[in-house]
Amino acid sequence: MLETTDTLLKGLAEGNENRWARFYRDYAPWIERMLVNRGISHTDAEEAIQDTLVELVKVMPTYKYDKAKKGAFHSLLFKIAQNKAIDRMRKAKTDADKIAKFAAEPFMPSAEDWRLETFNMALRRVFADPSIGETSKIAFRRHVQQGESAETIAAELGITVNNLYQIKNRIKQRIADEMRAIKENSPDGD
Repeated sequence: MLETTDTLLKGLAEGNENRWARFYRDYAPWIERMLVNRGISHTDAEEAIQDTLVELVKVMPTYKYDKAKKGAFHSLLFKIAQNKAIDRMRKAKTDADKIAKFAAEPFMPSAEDWRLETFNMALRRVFADPSIGETSKIAFRRHVQQGESAETIAAELGITVNNLYQIKNRIKQRIADEMRAIKENSPDGD
């Protein structure tokens, strides 16, 4: 077992870079061996060591070393490393479960998904047209997409309610035309 000196612990508590470098050099291989011997992969062990160091940086300024409690620092160190390794294993399991679920479920968008994506694509194309002014885009978004009242929007934008309805109808027609073009040009013709 490595001997932990008062000087090393004091240096870690003070954030001394040389002490942290020495600590890493001496302790990281030891922690890795302990974790790998308990079934953790080398990659997860390395990541757990990094997570352990991050945690130690937080803990060390308040850590009180007691010489009478021999092995107390090593116990703390390995408890942190063990917890970080367990966290890594849980994350890996969760990720594996998510991947398995994703792979097991058929990936087939519904007709509604396709319709909504076609609408969004058409809207992006129409709004990319520089001939459509910002006021028109704002009016359309707020009235059609966000459901705000025509009167409120017209008053805030300095246009008439009739003008707002004209904007809405022109943009809706442009979107419908774009949606038709998208469907006609799709490989499936859908």
